[in-house]
Amino acid sequence: MGREADSASRLLAKNGELVTIQFPGSPSYDPVTGAAAAVQAATSVAANGYPAAYTSANIDGTVIRQNDIRLLLELISPRPIRGCLAVVDGVTYQVLDVQAIRKEAADVMFICQIRAS
Repeated sequence: MGREADSASRLLAKNGELVTIQFPGSPSYDPVTGAAAAVQAATSVAANGYPAAYTSANIDGTVIRQNDIRLLLELISPRPIRGCLAVVDGVTYQVLDVQAIRKEAADVMFICQIRAS
C-alpha cells in the first residue's frame, strides 16, 4: 500500500466505521476441458469506510436514488465490484458502482454507490 493509501486508511479508521464487503462465490472452469470444475466460496473483507448521503444535486432518481449511500472505502483486495454486498451499521446494501481514487497509477481508495437490498 502506498503512502496516500495509508493516509486514507488512517483517516477512515479515525472518522469512519467498520464495514464488511461480501464477495459472491463464482464458478470455476477447467481451461482445458471448459467444464465447470468447482465453485469458489463467497468471501468477506472487513474494512474501514465512511458512509455519506448523496447531495440533492447528485440524485437523478434513476442512476442515483434518494436513499443511495456514497461509501468511501479504504483500499482492499480484491477490489469491490458491482454485485458485491456491503454491510454498514448492520444493514446489507448492494454495491451498484465502484470508482477508484488513483494517484500516480495506483489505487488509493474506493467510492462505492450502495443501495439497500
